[in-house]
Amino acid sequence: MDHIEEDVEKLEKKTTGQGFWDDNKQAQDVLQQLSQLKEKLKKFNEVKEQETEVAVLIELSGEAEDGELDDDLEQAISIFRQKVEALELESMLDGKDDARNALLTIHAGAGGTEAQDWAEMLLRMYTRWLERRHFQFKIIDRQMGDEAGIKSAVLEVEGRYAYGYLKAESGVHRLIRLSPFDANHRRHTSCASVFIYPEIDDDIEIEIDPKDMRIDT
Repeated sequence: MDHIEEDVEKLEKKTTGQGFWDDNKQAQDVLQQLSQLKEKLKKFNEVKEQETEVAVLIELSGEAEDGELDDDLEQAISIFRQKVEALELESMLDGKDDARNALLTIHAGAGGTEAQDWAEMLLRMYTRWLERRHFQFKIIDRQMGDEAGIKSAVLEVEGRYAYGYLKAESGVHRLIRLSPFDANHRRHTSCASVFIYPEIDDDIEIEIDPKDMRIDT
């Protein structure tokens, strides 16, 4: 983590430099990068603090009688493991857009009610997962199915690494089951597509070469 501390120090000096705000877009990029590095550093320090707590409890539990600190030690180890796993995962989310907010879309495939019911099951699954992960989300569009389920849904997801965590979900999701909508209880395969997009900055500048333009009069 030494290199992160050095990068934080360099960026902080840059933010106080003369002319830093002359280029607003570049300044915002630097501040965003600085915020991300500080967050990584904070989580690393939290892991170190939890490691120290575990070490202290191990030492104290050896001196305690009747295992009175066993529950505290077990809980501390569990928290330490969770923090380490989260830090390891985020260290792998180093893609260009991984730290961005995300747009999640669900579309029922062919198959009518079966596929639409499966699409709604996916929507419930994702919203519950987002709640457990403490991501903020909003359903900005939802088309209800003809009899049950949904035809499509679009969610805005806000939170650090929202896109990084969700991007692997893009693709076609299939469900094979005995259909609750089939009187003969036959086996059906239902499909729904899920696509994840990173939130894009509004201030993107698009340059068009005049030579590539054609003006009809």
